Amino acid sequence: MVRLSLLLTTSCLMLVSLTACASVTEHAQPPVIASAPAPTPIPVPAPTPAPSVVPSTTQVPPPPAVVAQPAPLRPASSGAPSSSAAPPPPLDIVPLQFAQVGFDALPEWASTDVSAARRAFVKSCAIFRVRPKDQPLSQVATYAGRIRDWDTVCALATDAGLDDRLFWEANFQPWKVATEAGDIGRLTGYYEPVMMASKVKTPVFSEPIQARPADLFEIDLGQFDPTLRNRSIVARMDRGRVVPYWSRAQINEATAPVLAWGEPAEVLSLQVQGSGRLQFEDGSQVRASFAGHNGHRFGSNAQELIRRGALPVNGASMDAIKAWFKTANPQEAREVLNANPRTVFFKLEPIIDPQVGPRGGQQVALEPNGSLAVDTSYHPYGMPIFLAADAPRVAVSGDVTVRRLVVAQDTGGAIRGPIRGDLYWGTGPEAGLRAGRINHDVRFWVLLPKTLGPVTSTGGR
Repeated sequence: MVRLSLLLTTSCLMLVSLTACASVTEHAQPPVIASAPAPTPIPVPAPTPAPSVVPSTTQVPPPPAVVAQPAPLRPASSGAPSSSAAPPPPLDIVPLQFAQVGFDALPEWASTDVSAARRAFVKSCAIFRVRPKDQPLSQVATYAGRIRDWDTVCALATDAGLDDRLFWEANFQPWKVATEAGDIGRLTGYYEPVMMASKVKTPVFSEPIQARPADLFEIDLGQFDPTLRNRSIVARMDRGRVVPYWSRAQINEATAPVLAWGEPAEVLSLQVQGSGRLQFEDGSQVRASFAGHNGHRFGSNAQELIRRGALPVNGASMDAIKAWFKTANPQEAREVLNANPRTVFFKLEPIIDPQVGPRGGQQVALEPNGSLAVDTSYHPYGMPIFLAADAPRVAVSGDVTVRRLVVAQDTGGAIRGPIRGDLYWGTGPEAGLRAGRINHDVRFWVLLPKTLGPVTSTGGR
């Protein structure tokens, strides 16, 4: 869903997303260093060559003014691996370090609900089954091995007679994730909003929810340079030249077809989450699913309101932003919206089963409290991850600690780093409140089949 799919308290969620935009005893084993899968494109400063440690990967910044993919963006698919030497890793990706531990080393493992993760894992396995057995789970997150390495655990995942906890403990081995910088990362939360919308423009529903323009296209840079695998730029053609796509201020109803209309702040929230449900006056609902974005860097509407003195520095909450838009002068409201040059495009889909969530980057329905958005430069889709989050970074948090077993099934424009996750909480206001409270320090443990140890970028173990 992605995120572009990426974020603090429900109030801070808007601020964080709009400003850019969830004691362990280890066995005495030397850490294993392995590489990771490349994420959706994101603009970064001039790349610094990665250290010559196996395995490492890197990110190369896209051309000026054209920016990386946001939250619900599907990474470029990669073909079957070459039988020759492994392709060079992307730039700027730090090496991962793995240390084998027991399940008793996972904080509060025995009391953690692991059923949602199993349901999510079954969905990921359905994707694995249609891929070639010799294909790696990720061309760059090579520590996860190949599809065939997961055949047995995927078959057992559907065994209804096997207890959920026993399924994980009997078939998987936990590995603590770290880098040279340490083992602490960041966890945030996201959800699927339900918002009122109109099929016609009105004084209240004045902000368009737009479809992907016909002249927008993406260029997979990995086709030109293997170190740019899963990197792409968003562009259009202008008199035979490839140029950046239009900014939010330049896009109009003629540029991108209008699917529906919403309140400005609600549409901004929809774009941050990457997907949502639109409810019309007749009670009908449709899902607005992520269809692309214009490739521009995300600007902060919250910071723009603070800069104008419309909101105090510590008062740019979601509720405050929505309240400001309700009474704002239309011209000033448009200026604040345009302070964020990035815009997100959608497609409308029927909601066949209200209990089924939106699709994530892996193209499976997200499982509440069982799906995680990750940086696919480091972790492949389908990877089970136990997360232990503490020390909320915001004062208001009903979830002081978070213990979850989840599966990597999504990604997002703000989800960058080896120990960085965005936990999917579900659909509706309650899920939004829970998601908005999550901005925590977090540690990761990946669960690999017992027959598989972390695989290096050169194919060794």
